[in-house]
Amino acid sequence: MVTEWYKLPTGDAEECRRKVREILLEDSFLYTVVESTGVPRKAWFIRDELTKLLRSYLFNGERSLGFNPYTESYFKPLRWPTILLAGTAMRCALMDYQDTGRRTAAVADFSHAGFHGE
Repeated sequence: MVTEWYKLPTGDAEECRRKVREILLEDSFLYTVVESTGVPRKAWFIRDELTKLLRSYLFNGERSLGFNPYTESYFKPLRWPTILLAGTAMRCALMDYQDTGRRTAAVADFSHAGFHGE
């Protein structure tokens, strides 16, 4: 997902690594620059990528957490912990490409097998 959303050049490992480091250094994956009275300002957490992530995991169907009668109150309205968790997931996904310019399993794979070192 992050390779598409941030248009990472996965064919060129060095360029991909450079772009990911730049994105992570400035935290630009978490904000959009908007003009306010002629002055550019950062609008934090106003990113299409975060919206896509939250929609795809929380509101993707009638059986998802966002529509479940028992859990929907946690997500309507969205609360800061949910948004911050999504931001952390985006950072982890980008960090996979930070060192080598290619996806490594060190950060992104939170599966049971990966956690227990199997």
